[in-house]
Amino acid sequence: SSVMLSCARVSAMLMLAASSTQAAVARAATVETYEVRLEAQSLTHDTSDARTFAQRWLVNLTYWNEGEGPIFFYTGNEGPIEAFWEGNGFLRSLAPQFHAGVVFAEERYYGQSVPPVEYGYELTASLILADYAAVLRRNFSGVPIIAFGGSYGGTLATFFRASYPDVVAGAIAASAPIGYYDPARWAEFNVTADTFAEIIADAYRDCGAAIAGAVAAVRGTDVDSLVDVFFGVCSADALYGNSTDPAALFQYALESLPQLNYPYPVDGLPASPCGVVCETLNNAAARDDHDLVAAAANVTRMAFAAGSDECLPAFSEGPGGVPGDGPGLGSWGYQSCTETLHQFSSHTVVRSYSFNASAQRAICAELYDGVVPNTSALTAMYGGYDLPTTVTNVFWSNGLLDPWHGGGFFESDFPDSPNLFCVMPNGAHHLDLRGPRADDPPDVTACRAAETAAIETWLAAWREDRLGRASVLQELSEERGAGVASSNAAARVE
Repeated sequence: SSVMLSCARVSAMLMLAASSTQAAVARAATVETYEVRLEAQSLTHDTSDARTFAQRWLVNLTYWNEGEGPIFFYTGNEGPIEAFWEGNGFLRSLAPQFHAGVVFAEERYYGQSVPPVEYGYELTASLILADYAAVLRRNFSGVPIIAFGGSYGGTLATFFRASYPDVVAGAIAASAPIGYYDPARWAEFNVTADTFAEIIADAYRDCGAAIAGAVAAVRGTDVDSLVDVFFGVCSADALYGNSTDPAALFQYALESLPQLNYPYPVDGLPASPCGVVCETLNNAAARDDHDLVAAAANVTRMAFAAGSDECLPAFSEGPGGVPGDGPGLGSWGYQSCTETLHQFSSHTVVRSYSFNASAQRAICAELYDGVVPNTSALTAMYGGYDLPTTVTNVFWSNGLLDPWHGGGFFESDFPDSPNLFCVMPNGAHHLDLRGPRADDPPDVTACRAAETAAIETWLAAWREDRLGRASVLQELSEERGAGVASSNAAARVE
C-alpha cells in the first residue's frame, strides 16, 4: 500500500529540519494579529447578475515587500475564517523569511461571509475559487501568490492552482482527500467505501472490546438517565442524531477524534486523545456497565464540550449519518447534497453503517427542495486521481494518523508526477500547517522543511519567468523603436 511509504524527498531533509526547528518556533509567533477587510463579492460571477455579498478577509502585511514580495494565501474552507487563522501558524511563521503578506479568505456562506437569505444557496467549488481569484487580482496583481489549505481547504488549494495558474504560483495542500471524490478509480489505489472507517478503527486497536462494551452499555441504559445523568445533552435528539440509536453521539465522538490525534494538547483536547479514550474505556470496562456508560459520556464531552458545563445541543448533521459528515441543515450539509458527499460505509467495532445513495438523495431532496448530490461533479471538473499528473507546483502532505489520508495523493502512486509529496507517520489532520513547536514529531518538522524549500523553488521560478517575459518585452520594444527610427530615416531621405 502506498501509504506505508515515506517521501524520499522529505527524508533527505531531516537533518536540515532538525537544525532549523528552534528558528521556526521563534518565527511562529511573528504574525499574530490581522486586519479585517470586507469586500463586495459577486454572487454568481456572471456579469449580467448584479447581486453581491460582503466577503470577509483577514490580512497582515507587516512583513510584505509591497509590489514584489509574495502573498501567502489561505484558501478558506468550511468555517469562520478566524478559526483557520489560529490553526495555521506555519503559514504565518514564514512571512518574515519570505517578506510575505498574509491573507486569509473566508468561504462564502460561512462565518460572516453569508449572502442574503433571499439569494438561496450559490455555493460550489467553482464559485468559491472565483471569489478568491477576483479579490487577489484586484488587490495583489503582479506578485506571486502561494496558496495554502488543509482538509477541504487543501482540496480547494489544489483546485485553485489547477484552475487559476495565472493567479497561484504554487499550492501547499495538506490532508486534501481528493481521491475520496473519485470512487470510480478507488480500486486502483486500494481504497474502498470502508477505508475511512478502518483507519479510524485502527486508532482504537488497543480498546476494541471496551468500545463494544461501552456501546452495548449505552444502548442498555434508559434514555432519561443518558440525557440528565451521564451525557449532559440538551435533549435526547442530541444522542440519536440521524438514527434510532442512543449510542450514535458516542460513536460520532469516536469517529471525530482520530483526525485530531495530535501529540500535544490542542483546542481543549489532551495530547494523543485516542490513547486517552482507550485508557478511559479500558479502565471502566474492568469495573461495570455504569462506569462504562460514564466513561463513554466523558469521552463524548471531551470531544465536543471540553471544559464546558453547558448542555450539549443536537448536531444538524453527523451522529448516525454518513461517516465524516454528510447531508444536513447548514452550509456543509448543503455542499454534501451537491458536490462533496462522501460515499463512506463502516463495518468496524466503532460503528456499523452501510452507505445508501438513495437514502442520501431523499434526505437532500427533502431538505433543499429537490436538490440531489452529484458525486462525480468535482472529479469531472478538476480531475480526481488525474490531478497529480495534470497540474504542477502542488505539494501534497498527509498524516497517517488521519483517516482522511485514505483519499490523499502519495508519491509512490505517482512516481512520474512533477509535483511534491510528503508523508507524516506521526501526523494527524494537517498537523504540518499548525505553528511549529519544539516538540513536533521529526517527520512533521521535516515535512515543513520540504514545503519551505518548495515555496522557495516556486518563487524563484516565478521571478525567473517574469524577468524572462520582461526581457522579451524589452527586446520587442527595442525592435519596434528601431523599426520606427528606420522608417523615419527613410522618410527623410525620400
